[in-house]
Amino acid sequence: MKIKGIKRGKTIEIYQEIDIPDGEEIIIYTTYEESTKVVNNQATLYESIEKFRQEEDLETAGIEPEIFTDVRDNSSGREVNL
Repeated sequence: MKIKGIKRGKTIEIYQEIDIPDGEEIIIYTTYEESTKVVNNQATLYESIEKFRQEEDLETAGIEPEIFTDVRDNSSGREVNL
């Protein structure tokens, strides 16, 4: 089972509901991804989306790769008067 969360002091906040009864002892193996830190030279939105698509198992989540086909509008947009 893969569960994501965030550490806040001595507490780990879990992002989703897990099916473990209250009071049960659990063991947690952690990973820490350096790429989640905010840095001054952040990746572009496109780079971040591509990284997300490569790292996450979208098909397991029921998201087929075709959903991303032709989702960007290539028009120049509306005219802006300054």
